[in-house]
Amino acid sequence: MSYFFGLVVRRERWTLSLRGTLLASFLIVVLAFTAFWRAYPFLAVNHPIHGDVLVLEGWVPIYTLNQVADAFRNGHYSKLLIIRTFDVDERKSREMQATLVNRGLPATSVETVYHPAVRKDRTYHAALAAKNWLGDHERPLGSIDVVTVGSHARRSRLLFQKAFGKTAAVGIIPLDDAAYDSQHWWRTSEGVREVIGESIAYVYARFFFAWN
Repeated sequence: MSYFFGLVVRRERWTLSLRGTLLASFLIVVLAFTAFWRAYPFLAVNHPIHGDVLVLEGWVPIYTLNQVADAFRNGHYSKLLIIRTFDVDERKSREMQATLVNRGLPATSVETVYHPAVRKDRTYHAALAAKNWLGDHERPLGSIDVVTVGSHARRSRLLFQKAFGKTAAVGIIPLDDAAYDSQHWWRTSEGVREVIGESIAYVYARFFFAWN
């Protein structure tokens, strides 16, 4: 029905009742709480394949290297590749390698790989550097495991798998991050920044990153 020479039209429309509004609000709160509660376990996925090679992202803190050494021994790997990125100086790379050897890893099993200074998509280019090194040294590429810090794990596995493609299956091992309590990450600013930042970064890598 129209009024005022057709300038105003009366139309019927469906809308939520009070009960429907309350139910919808409740469901939104439940979904938000579930996503909030499960964010860290989702990001810090732990799924090693136990191949022959363990790849370590070279920016991880020195204090995590005890965990790396344990992972290497427990996984019975023959080679550990430390991927040194543009923002990791050579001194730290040498310190990491020496620390791992002091933790019982054979010196001949630890290699440091440097890739060109790339400020964007660091993890993806680190994965390409690892792939190229393994190819140049004629290492078998059936499977590898990547070790990185906690909430970065799922994104690292995704980017390494995209870089390696069908040439290798990629497993992942997350390291405990002493900067915050992973079970209660929302209680500290470090935890909030890390988990929310990694959540956004994972969505970008999963849906918007253009693979080369």
